[in-house]
Amino acid sequence: MAGKQTLSPHTWVVMPGFNEAKYLDLAISKTLKYTKNIIYVDDGSQDQSAKIAQKKLRHVLVHEVNLGKGAALKTGCDYAFKKLKAKAVILMDADDQHDPAELPLFQEHLDRGAGIVLGARSLFSSMPLMRKLGNAFVSGVVLVLFWRYIPDILSGYKAFTYKTYQQIYWHSTDYSVELEIASKIAKNKLKFALVSIKTIYHDQDKGM
Repeated sequence: MAGKQTLSPHTWVVMPGFNEAKYLDLAISKTLKYTKNIIYVDDGSQDQSAKIAQKKLRHVLVHEVNLGKGAALKTGCDYAFKKLKAKAVILMDADDQHDPAELPLFQEHLDRGAGIVLGARSLFSSMPLMRKLGNAFVSGVVLVLFWRYIPDILSGYKAFTYKTYQQIYWHSTDYSVELEIASKIAKNKLKFALVSIKTIYHDQDKGM
């Protein structure tokens, strides 16, 4: 578990996963180069995901049944803020579609006082067409409802402080959590920082 600590000791990575055995070991190993503060939340996987994580991490939380991404994120964030007294969390997917090399960019914005930092992929990137259209649609919905444009709403790579967590606290248990978070950012007029992130898809039928 040796790694170069480039994140604040008070910042924790929350990594939810469901049947991610294919890429989980790689995702964790790459992230450990930047921080040891990783919480993996296994959301009722039927493969070896939990066992893979337990071999590498101290903090592995397990849902006995699949509850959904939103529920897994909430479990991880509650544990980070309430049990580990984290000051901030960074959300990452467990399928190696988020580049840990970008973690320090999120930390830099947190250090400058940002309450929430959003990872945004370019719409001109290699993102599949249907996901580009989906992203444009949900951004349009938020713009119409709240007069606030938020790019790449479907990206799960984001960071926020405990204060902001209380303001964006979600009830969605599934993938709609990303839209709910964006809606609460807009509704509460929260300022956010942006980090330009890589577009990575290993499996075209997975990920947002």
